[in-house]
Amino acid sequence: MSRILETARQAWDGRTPRERAMLAVMAAAILGVGGFYGVVAPLKRASDDARLGLQEAREQSAALKLASGRAAPSKPDSRPVAAIVEASAASLGVPIARKRQEGDGAFTVWITAIDARVLLPWVAALEREAGLGVVGFTASRLDNGLVEAEVSFARAAR
Repeated sequence: MSRILETARQAWDGRTPRERAMLAVMAAAILGVGGFYGVVAPLKRASDDARLGLQEAREQSAALKLASGRAAPSKPDSRPVAAIVEASAASLGVPIARKRQEGDGAFTVWITAIDARVLLPWVAALEREAGLGVVGFTASRLDNGLVEAEVSFARAAR
């Protein structure tokens, strides 16, 4: 290793002051460009991504706070579970792909593609406002950022 350093030192000493200045400026320019594109630009991109994620999380938090802030009904809804779920889904535009009435009074719906920021507040609202309980919930993420879900509702024990 010292042989390489000695060779480099001799090459540097063999240069004129003008050549040394030009090589120093070139090295500084290469380090500056490499530092910008190798360190600064990725950090800025990561900062922007984090800022966007934080903004989305704040929006979701605000939506959940708004959804949870509504008062519970004074008396439970006497309609069948299926009627309550289907009416609520229709009013919010929740796309129910399939549905099944269970023998124990539960009602299961399958939703093929929905944004989780719509699905979860809808389910929470049915629990809070209609007095229903979620007895089963399965969700899977799809490639396009949406989720598909299977949700089973039943009358909540009071």
